[in-house]
Amino acid sequence: MILRTSRNRARQTPAEQGVAIVGAACRLPGAGTPEQFWEVLRTAQDTVTEVPDDRFDVDRWFSPEMGKPHTIRSRSGGFLERIDQFDARFFGILPNEAEQMDPQQRMLLEVTWQALEDAGRTAPELAGSNTGVYVNMCNSGYWDVLRAAGRHDLHAAMGGEAGGMAAGRIAYHLDVRGPVMALESTCATALLAVHVAGRALRSGEIDLAIVGGANLLLSPDLYFALSEAEMLSPTGRCRFGDRDADGYVRSEGAVVLVLKRQEDADADGDRTYATVIGTAVRGDGRSGGTLTTPGIEGQEAMLRAAYEDAGVSPADVDFVEAHGPGTPAGDPVELAALATVLGEQRDPARPCLVGSAKSNVGHLEGAGGVVGLLKAALALYHRELPQTLHVRTPLPVFEEPGSPLRLARERTPLTPIGRPALAGVSAFGLSGGYAHAVLAEAPAVPAPRRARDDESAPAYLLPLSAKDPTALRTLAAATAELLSAPDGPSAADVCHTAGSRRTHHERRVAVVGRNRAELADELIAVAGGHGAPPAPVHAPRVVFVFPGQGSQWPGMGRELLRTDRVFAARLTECDRAVRAEAGFSVLAALESGHPLSTMDEVQPVLWAVQVALAASWRSRGVEPELLIGHSMGEVAAAVTAGALTVAEGAAVICRRSGLLARRRTPGAMWAVQLGEDRAVRAIGAHADRVCVGVVNSPHATVLSGDPGALAEVVAPLRATGVHCRQVQVDYASHAPQVAGLCPDIERSLAGLRPREGRVPLYSTVRNRVVGGAELDGRYWADNLRLPVRFADAVGTVLADPRPVLFVEISPHPILHAAIEDGIEAAGAAAATVTGSLERDRPEVATMLQALATAYAAGCDPDWARLTEGGAFVPLPGYPWQGERYWVDDGAGAWTSPVIALPHRHVAAERFDEPRDRPRRGPSTPEECAEDLLRRTTALLGIDTGEVQLDVPLTQLGLNSLFAVKLAYRLRSELDIAISVRELLQAASIAELAELIHHRMPEPVDADQAS
Repeated sequence: MILRTSRNRARQTPAEQGVAIVGAACRLPGAGTPEQFWEVLRTAQDTVTEVPDDRFDVDRWFSPEMGKPHTIRSRSGGFLERIDQFDARFFGILPNEAEQMDPQQRMLLEVTWQALEDAGRTAPELAGSNTGVYVNMCNSGYWDVLRAAGRHDLHAAMGGEAGGMAAGRIAYHLDVRGPVMALESTCATALLAVHVAGRALRSGEIDLAIVGGANLLLSPDLYFALSEAEMLSPTGRCRFGDRDADGYVRSEGAVVLVLKRQEDADADGDRTYATVIGTAVRGDGRSGGTLTTPGIEGQEAMLRAAYEDAGVSPADVDFVEAHGPGTPAGDPVELAALATVLGEQRDPARPCLVGSAKSNVGHLEGAGGVVGLLKAALALYHRELPQTLHVRTPLPVFEEPGSPLRLARERTPLTPIGRPALAGVSAFGLSGGYAHAVLAEAPAVPAPRRARDDESAPAYLLPLSAKDPTALRTLAAATAELLSAPDGPSAADVCHTAGSRRTHHERRVAVVGRNRAELADELIAVAGGHGAPPAPVHAPRVVFVFPGQGSQWPGMGRELLRTDRVFAARLTECDRAVRAEAGFSVLAALESGHPLSTMDEVQPVLWAVQVALAASWRSRGVEPELLIGHSMGEVAAAVTAGALTVAEGAAVICRRSGLLARRRTPGAMWAVQLGEDRAVRAIGAHADRVCVGVVNSPHATVLSGDPGALAEVVAPLRATGVHCRQVQVDYASHAPQVAGLCPDIERSLAGLRPREGRVPLYSTVRNRVVGGAELDGRYWADNLRLPVRFADAVGTVLADPRPVLFVEISPHPILHAAIEDGIEAAGAAAATVTGSLERDRPEVATMLQALATAYAAGCDPDWARLTEGGAFVPLPGYPWQGERYWVDDGAGAWTSPVIALPHRHVAAERFDEPRDRPRRGPSTPEECAEDLLRRTTALLGIDTGEVQLDVPLTQLGLNSLFAVKLAYRLRSELDIAISVRELLQAASIAELAELIHHRMPEPVDADQAS
């Protein structure tokens, strides 16, 4: 991310110099997204329920008696479903580690990812960025669950419940480099985190902040203390502002917000929910009389500090999202402080509205402040304040004549009054820590330039990706539903967001359509399982292939000339060079739509289109690692490589084709479905007049030579069923019939001064990669005379097992089948081929379809260029593929994220139980390797099936905590001292096994021992 220099803050409004909430995600009772949370608030839903059976046996502990020790006074709470589920594979976390992580950490990881998606931030953009992570999570009681199951080991202790580890996991997964911390101020914690993060943003210390909190209720322990203190509601509802409020209701959930300087958010075209324009945190000191009793003086001081920091008058605040838990001791004090500070100089006709989301979802305790902040931001975003529930008799502060406060007991629109609406959010901790944030409606910014859906572009390209095939189908279905909605976003905006503002994973699909309806139809087919599930892909090597003559068609390139400025500019450059060489216009020939007749017109025009197509591909972010030219296609390849200038390329193609057009020797060429050896045998006695001019694939060649002799060769082949097709030329290139032109070609190009190219060029003349300096006049004579070794070029590329994408740079694919033939012969599963354009098909859509193939093969095009003109819009979030990770049921094993292993169940091995039975240790290096592999995979919870011994343990997922366990086991069971450093730094399992073998203690003779 880019650190921007702030503008003159003296000219900025408080909102413009504030901190924008650009992303939000939540997992709350009855609401899995901010949109669902807003629906809960807007429709006045109460999502509090009774304690579910999978938490603890509430009947065992429940008692309605006040203050009775070791009992629970309330049966109610706000609870989440499926807290045992986690998509560990997505985050690359091994099963045994996922099982021992506090589920709050797991929840924070997923909710953080959703918040970043909501903000349009991608993983590559965040990696290495100056992003801070500020989170909190309370003690959920999961450590007690682990202890009861005998799994409370070092790994659980170090990585399980610590809040700092939760922040660290987020930072590690995203590779962000800003401050990483967990904060603690009891129920004021989450809003304290917003304060700290906001200060870091406004000072320039960081450029982005991830702020949030989580709370789970797995144990009855805290219920006992809170019930004894009479802080929990026996009626099971938070009744903020009511005279009969009787305590609060505990609740579960997580909220994560993404914060950014408002000026940066405006510059980046982000969607802003609301702007935090001021914050303050204060301590209560002794003003409340006791440690846990709230004091008015401390709260008033905090409020004044927050509005001074915001630069606005408290009298202008439109509503306050109160801490508001519904406690008889806390609510009156909070409201008294609000009335004092916000009532000063307030217009009596505009009392400040006050409410509390705790009446809807309960109190998330340490994370409660950020829940309130999310509600306030959504209220400003939708310009409406939801009602507060469960109020029968409002407190006197709301009923007094001229009171500056009014309880929000019904949905209330925020009417415009000529300035942005303002809101306050409070959070108070039992320890006397207070926090308050001041929010403003997001500043109005000029609407981004938006493409008019169904009109502005001939077609749209929409990419989707996931880490799991089921997730990809689910995402396709959700996106299709979004596109099908009558009031949904435009195709241009959806494609822009999916391409430029989403992380691209290894399972991919991309669809092309002219409008939202066509895109939705294509996605519905994907969601329905049309075609094979996409396999995981990695970035491939890209090879541009430039074919020879034969791909031309009347009218080619005309649509791209109107719609692709890079293609048009490059073709115009080629047009000038051809006019200077040959005196005719390439552009005029294309615009006319007439068939190209003579070769001195066909070849220059085709060359120009190839050069322009290559430039178009590169402008879209698809860069070649290698170029292969086929016959005359090598001229365009040489220009694309940078070995020849456009003017030099035009000289080669125009002068040589002009000489060919004036030749006197007749010739012909036939494409036959025979390999080179069989083709040579078929030529037989005609070898003095016919040769194999082109070897396209192991099963396809082109015979070239004298027309009469070729007819005699082809006739028996056709009679025996060999497919033969005459090439539409009247000369025999790559054959002796053109040898007489070679001296003239060399002379005409004597002034050529080629240079080293920027991209390697594989010569199908020399059958190797050639240096740019070799591409002189003699080379271009040989290019016409010598055989084309295209099959060898493809075979050389495929000999490297890495993934590869062949892109045919032509107006119609003519080498596609030959490349696929080579792929099949080589057994190259990780090879893909695509074209560029196709004869008489819409060019923009066809080019986008080719890009879709490239994307699905692992390429990452320049989405900003491809989706230019679109705006950021919310899209469906990642569909988690949760699996159960809980200690009372061994976690299902899965394959290592680094090396693909089969997904089979592996029983988790217990590492803390005594081992009294003697075991025979391994005695050979091979046995040592087998033993080490067994121990490691059991420790990590993965399958040994296809793990190779030449990989290091760290590639299997071994980290320092797992290494401590493994080192202990080796020492205690085999009496071998292997350090953690040695385990982590070993180059392979086999190398480590050798080390273990050397350190094995000498066997003791049984008789001697006795």
